[in-house]
Amino acid sequence: MDVIDLLIQQHREVDALFLAFRNASDDESRKELCIQLAEALMLHTTIEERWVYPKATRIVGDDKIEHAEEDHQEMTKLLTDIVGLRDDMNAMKTKVDSLERVVKRHIADEEQNILPQVAKNITEKEIGMSCKDLVREASKIRREEMKDWGEASV
Repeated sequence: MDVIDLLIQQHREVDALFLAFRNASDDESRKELCIQLAEALMLHTTIEERWVYPKATRIVGDDKIEHAEEDHQEMTKLLTDIVGLRDDMNAMKTKVDSLERVVKRHIADEEQNILPQVAKNITEKEIGMSCKDLVREASKIRREEMKDWGEASV
């Protein structure tokens, strides 16, 4: 698996988490899925922002990467709101709907306008570590960044 395949696989995993959230039969399952969404999205954005986007900028330009990073900021804001709404399921559902719209728009844009252009240039060799190492390093960073979100996200 190369880096671009990893990112696309993560996109599909997030899509599946949104579907599972919509189909969940109880609030406890939805709460757990929100935590999984937060962890998956933060892991993904960490990989992109730390390792992929700095290299992609020279290929696709600053504008596309800045737009993608703005999406990440919007996602992070929504995720922190969602994690904080554990006891208000209606508000949580509304925020998850908003998050899903942002994420789906971001995925479509990224898969159409960024990833195809950088696929040959952003490899494990170019980044300097394997996909497995990327995930391990990003997981450490994600845990650190999310620890202030509350006990549900550790």
